Amino acid sequence: MSIHKAPCFHCGLPVPAEEHAHLEVLGEERHFCCHGCYAVCKTIVDQGLTDYYRHRDSKARRAEREQVPEVLRKLRLYDNPDIQRSFVRNAGAHRSASLILEDIRCAACLWLNEQHLRGLDGVVDVDIDYASQRARVTWDPEQIQLSDILEAIAAIGYVAYPYDASHREQLLKDQKRRSAERLIFAGLIGMPVMEFALATYLFPAMFANTPVGLELWQVIGRWTSLLAVIALLVYPAQDFFVGAWRDIKSRRLGMDVPIVLGIVTALIGSVVATIQKAGEVYYDSIAMFIFFLLIARYVEMRGRISAADALDRLARVVPETARRIDAQGVESEVTLFEIRPGDRVAVQAGENVPVDGRLLEGESAFDESLLTGESLPVHKRPGDELIGGSGNREQRVIMEVLRPTETSAANMLRDLLEQGMKARPAYAQLADRAATWFVGIVLTIAAITAGVWSWIDPAQALHNTVAVLIVTCPCALALATPVAIAIGAGRFAKDGILPLKMAGIEAFAQAQVMVFDKTGTLTRGTPALNETQFFGAFSEPELLHIAADLERANSHHPVARALVGAASAALDVSRKPIASEAAATLRHVPGRGVEGAIGGAIWRVGAIDFVCEAPSGTQNARIAALRQSSGLVIGIGRDGVLEGVFAFDDVLRSGAAELMSDLRGGGLSEFAVLSGDHPANVTRIAKAVGIDQAYGAMTSADKLSWIQARQSEGKRVIMIGDGINDAPTLAAADASLSFSGATEVAQAHSDFLILGEDLKAIPQVRRLALRTRRTVMQNLMWAAGYNLLAVPAAALGFIPPWGAAIGMSLSSLLVVMNALRLKRER
Repeated sequence: MSIHKAPCFHCGLPVPAEEHAHLEVLGEERHFCCHGCYAVCKTIVDQGLTDYYRHRDSKARRAEREQVPEVLRKLRLYDNPDIQRSFVRNAGAHRSASLILEDIRCAACLWLNEQHLRGLDGVVDVDIDYASQRARVTWDPEQIQLSDILEAIAAIGYVAYPYDASHREQLLKDQKRRSAERLIFAGLIGMPVMEFALATYLFPAMFANTPVGLELWQVIGRWTSLLAVIALLVYPAQDFFVGAWRDIKSRRLGMDVPIVLGIVTALIGSVVATIQKAGEVYYDSIAMFIFFLLIARYVEMRGRISAADALDRLARVVPETARRIDAQGVESEVTLFEIRPGDRVAVQAGENVPVDGRLLEGESAFDESLLTGESLPVHKRPGDELIGGSGNREQRVIMEVLRPTETSAANMLRDLLEQGMKARPAYAQLADRAATWFVGIVLTIAAITAGVWSWIDPAQALHNTVAVLIVTCPCALALATPVAIAIGAGRFAKDGILPLKMAGIEAFAQAQVMVFDKTGTLTRGTPALNETQFFGAFSEPELLHIAADLERANSHHPVARALVGAASAALDVSRKPIASEAAATLRHVPGRGVEGAIGGAIWRVGAIDFVCEAPSGTQNARIAALRQSSGLVIGIGRDGVLEGVFAFDDVLRSGAAELMSDLRGGGLSEFAVLSGDHPANVTRIAKAVGIDQAYGAMTSADKLSWIQARQSEGKRVIMIGDGINDAPTLAAADASLSFSGATEVAQAHSDFLILGEDLKAIPQVRRLALRTRRTVMQNLMWAAGYNLLAVPAAALGFIPPWGAAIGMSLSSLLVVMNALRLKRER
């Protein structure tokens, strides 16, 4: 092993040449002997504690795998509240943290870590995602410290670091490099083994009359193959032995145990045959097994990384530093955890906004596609809010920080996505549990095979036992659901849909009934002026102008904003100040309207009976007709005389016209709109969308009864809503969906959250749910079917060890490649 010329910056030990962990510290690029030292140093630097390295008297202890938690505990980094701001969230009296776990190889590894941590006093909840190898741990700080949790993880042979996007990216690069190197090494070293095996198979026919020549080839071939196989075991296959030893020490049966047992059994039998110059050898089977298994694991690793991209994209959009401007106008680059609300921050063109804030100086377009689903950049002016993680596309701007980084929109979305991955469908949970005891069944079958064949035909006992150990593929069963669900979740996120509970894909895929709320769901929830009628001497633009002057001070109200916007479009009065006389006498009457003096007269805008006590018969007829075609009608009057009326309607969301044509079929047979609004308005909106059933003036209890009635008929119901009053129905429905503008209560009871505004995302949710469920079921059927057919065939002697190696590897490859199709499907 070659040594890097510079020692480890953290501990001072030599740095292996093949180690690529490095970080800029104190103005220079520093190298580290391992990722443990890198993680410690990066945590120190990120928290503004770089002076530790400037003033320390000696190098720190090396952060080896078993020592990482101890080193971090001694430095008191992870138990320091200021340090924990970077990766720890407060959850009431509890705390929650995201950690990167190394060496997670299968569902059994997940189970071991989860069960081990759940057995610790003070640990409230643990969930580990196989695709991203990320653990989310919740604990009670009164009972246990984070350093204790990390030490417990190290005690069973795994390594945990605080989640950091750049650190994880470096780890993945190293993993891919090492996996590729081992795969190439196995292919090159295994090639001579296969050549000698091929010669051995062919020479009996070629040298039938010269047994001495055949004997020489056997000796040369077998001893050379043994040396090559030993080289394979020392380097490419070492991870299997390390994993198996860790499993045995932990007193559990992981995926590596039957792999190693099969290799060792075949090796012992081959060595005995080589020494005795009699019997079969299995060097070619061992070489093929290792090579194909490495291929399968390499593809699985790439699939797992691809599946975790959704979380990583949300993490990568937030920069690690920000340009803070002090009171004297001097810029300095600081870490995000030094930023406080009220700070002024500069964002250059091409950079991402570091935290949520308000634009103070400059105008620019910002790319919010990853966070809101909006495909086009959004133009922002001073006073507009900026979303942390959005990209500044045009010019430098200065913003004011509104929220700390831990509560920014990007971090909140990432937390929601992490939590959504925890809720897996029931069949996925069953498969995860099955994978943990599957290995025990395999070993039992192998033992039975050895015993039976030792009695029937001892010469076939080793051959068939090795085939059973190799051919079984618990990896395919373990990968069947987590990879497909993780890739499915990533595809949801890529399409602007946040999966809050992935368990919802089952109900979304099988539902027969879809129910919509109206306001804020089918419509935007923001009224727009669609018709004006005037009865006196004032024209429509004049009435709009007067109404805008009166309503401008009430601009927080959606109707007021609609009037001001319409007046701006009609007369370009968006920058015209309120008339001084009106401004001095404005009076807002809650629930009724607003009044003010203009030109010596009292003008009112609001409810018809507030503006005018007794409209004429003609006016009443026009008002009644407008109410049939519009959602809201208000009046404008002077000195008690009705001068005109404004009709408003809620604006349909984009994609409304195509919604029903995309949804009909595919199992959905019934659609309905349930709303508390006036029945006429509900019916009109439902017809505009193409929904036949429309029910207005419904309370939350009425909506709940309607859904429960359908469920009592054996139907599964999807509810789509956005308000607090929709929470009971969202919770009661078999699956639920809301938009990003929904209330927090509605979001909390939803399975999926649409980040954009387009209704076309609703059919996409169902399509992706159907495809994800189909992929999971295909993987499970293949994994189960393969093992049910292959194991008996191997036990009966129909599959040779080399064929078992190919079958096992191809089985793993198939489930991963099948899951990866979710990324490409439209």
